[in-house]
Amino acid sequence: MPELPDDAVCTRHRQRLCIVMACQDASEAGEVSRQLSQVNSGNLITYRRAEDVLLNSPTGRVALIVLASSEDPEAVERTLEWMRRRWPHCPIAVVGDQGGGLMEMAARKGGAFYLTRPVDPAEWSAMVQHVLAARGRIATEETLG
Repeated sequence: MPELPDDAVCTRHRQRLCIVMACQDASEAGEVSRQLSQVNSGNLITYRRAEDVLLNSPTGRVALIVLASSEDPEAVERTLEWMRRRWPHCPIAVVGDQGGGLMEMAARKGGAFYLTRPVDPAEWSAMVQHVLAARGRIATEETLG
C-alpha cells in the first residue's frame, strides 16, 4: 500500500465530521461513541473540561458540540459565546443535573439545547443521527428513495 504524504492525511482528517464532547463521565462519552459507531461516520473528540476545547480546538469539521462537564453556569455562558463565534452554525447541547436552573438558562441564552441527566440512549441516538443526517453523512430512507 503506497504511503500518503503527510498533508494528504491531514487534509482527509480535517474533512471528516467530528463530534466534540467536554465531559467528566466516561459513560456519557461512551454512549455518544457507541451511537457514532452505529452510524459509522465521524469521530468523537473528548475533553475533560469545556475550557480545554477553547485552548486546543479541533481541526476537523465540527458537526455537534456537547458540554457535559460540571462547570459553573457563568463559565458555560462564556464558553458558549466563544463557541458561537468559532462555529456559528453548529448545534450545541449542554447536559446538566436538573432542569429549570441557572445551567439551563445559560445554555438557552447561548443558543444550546439542554438535556438533563441521565440522558436516555435514544436521545443520544436521535441527536447524533440528526446532526449527521443534516450534514449529509447518513443515508436515510428519504435519500435512498
